[in-house]
Amino acid sequence: MLSTGNLPDVILGMKLSSNDVSSYGEDGTFLMLDDYIETYGVETKKVMEEMPGMRDMITSPDGHIYSLPTINDCLHNQYRTRAWINTQWLDAVGMDMPKTTEEFEAVLQAFKDKDPNGNGVADEIPMLGNNLPKNNIVTYLMNAFIYMHGSDIQDPSTLYLYMEDGKIQFAPDKDAYREGLAWINSLIDKGLLDSTSFTLDDTQFKQIQQDESAVKVGVVRADLICSYLGEYNGTDDHRVEQYRVLEPLVGPDGFQYQPSYTYASIGTGNFVITSSCQNPEAAFRWADGWYSEEASLLAWYGEEGKGWVQPPEGSVGLNGEAAMYQRLPVEGAEQTIRITNKFGNNTAKLRESEVYLEDDPAQKFSTEPILYFATRDSLMPYADSSKVVPPLNLTREEASEISNIRTMIDDYVEENQALFCLGSRDIDTEWDAYVKEFSALGLDRMLEVYQAAYERQYK
Repeated sequence: MLSTGNLPDVILGMKLSSNDVSSYGEDGTFLMLDDYIETYGVETKKVMEEMPGMRDMITSPDGHIYSLPTINDCLHNQYRTRAWINTQWLDAVGMDMPKTTEEFEAVLQAFKDKDPNGNGVADEIPMLGNNLPKNNIVTYLMNAFIYMHGSDIQDPSTLYLYMEDGKIQFAPDKDAYREGLAWINSLIDKGLLDSTSFTLDDTQFKQIQQDESAVKVGVVRADLICSYLGEYNGTDDHRVEQYRVLEPLVGPDGFQYQPSYTYASIGTGNFVITSSCQNPEAAFRWADGWYSEEASLLAWYGEEGKGWVQPPEGSVGLNGEAAMYQRLPVEGAEQTIRITNKFGNNTAKLRESEVYLEDDPAQKFSTEPILYFATRDSLMPYADSSKVVPPLNLTREEASEISNIRTMIDDYVEENQALFCLGSRDIDTEWDAYVKEFSALGLDRMLEVYQAAYERQYK
C-alpha cells in the first residue's frame, strides 16, 4: 500500500515499525505531527505528562514526531518472563517454595522421584517449556546468572541486550551466560528439565498441561498460564488453582534478575496521517479524542449497558480502590460492541478498576487477576529498570546496515542455546569458538549502531 502511492487519509492500528515511521516521515509520506500536538493535542499532551518516556519513544531520529501510539498500561505485559510451580506438588513432597537455584534443583528432583501427582506412575515432568520465545526456558532460568531479556518483548531490537554504566551490553557472549547454559544442561542430563522444551509447539504443550489422566508438569515456563491450563472452569479439576508464580531465582553468585519492560505499555506506530489527507487538522483532533477516558472506555470495554455496567455500591477493583465498572460477558458476534482495531489510552486505572470479587474462584483464577497479583507481588519487586534498554529508533541507513547482522546473530544465539543445553555442543571445549564467531557476524558494529541510537535518543 505504501509503495503504490494509493494512500488512505490515515493509517490506524497497523503497528508500523519505528524504522518505517521514520523513513516515510522523512520523505513526506507521513505528516509531521509536532505542530498538531502543540495546537490541538489536549489529550495527547496529558498522556505525555503521565508517561514521561512517551515523547522520546515516538520521536524519530530527525527529531520529529510522525505517529501516535496506542496506550495499554498493562502491568503483567511489563514483566513477562515468568514460570509457574504446582503448589500441591510442593505439599506432596514436603518442600517450600524454592528461592535459589540450588533449592529449585532439589524441588525438581523431588518432583521426579516422589510421585507428587499420586497416580503411582513415574510420569511426572519436573519442568517444561516450549519453542515459543515467550515460553523459552533459557531466558527464564538465565536470569539467576545474567540479565536476560527474551524475544517476547515489544521491541525486538533490544533482544539479549542490557544496560551497564550507560553502555549497551550483549548477554550471550558473557561468562555468566556460559555458566547458566552449563547449569541448564545439567538439569536436562538429570531428567529435571524436559529436553522437548526446545521443540514442542504450542498445541503439544497445551495437550500435556491438560492431560485428563493426571497433572503432569511441576513447573510450567509460560507467559500466560491460563492459555494452557484454562481458567478456573477450564478443566474439571480446576487445575490452574494449583499453580503459583515463582519469584526470580537467586543464582550461585547471588544474582537475581526480573526482566522488566515498562515501555511495553506504549504501542508505537499505531496512528499516522498520510500526505493524501485533505484535512489533517480534523484527522489529528479525532485521534487525540481517543485518548480521553470516556473514549478509551468505549474502545476497550464497549458501550455502557452492553459491554459494562455501573459497579455495585461499595465494590472495589483489582487495585483495591473503588471500582469504575463491571464487565458483562460478551461472546461471539456480540464482541463487535468493542472496537477491534483498538486505539486510545487504556490506562492502568481503567484496567485495574473492574469489579473484583475475591471470593468468587471463577474470577480469582481468571487471567487478569492471576497475572496482576502475580506480577505485583512476586515479580515487580525484583525488577531493575537500570538494566533495560529502551526502544531504539534507527535511521533508514542504520536499519538497512544492521538488519541482516541482527537476523544472523539472533539465529546463531537461538541455535546454540539448544546445542549447548542439549549437550550437542560441548561448552568446555567449544565456548571460545562460539564467542569468536560473533565478531565475524558483526556484533561489534551492531552494538556501535545501537549505542549511537541510544545516545541520540535518550541523552
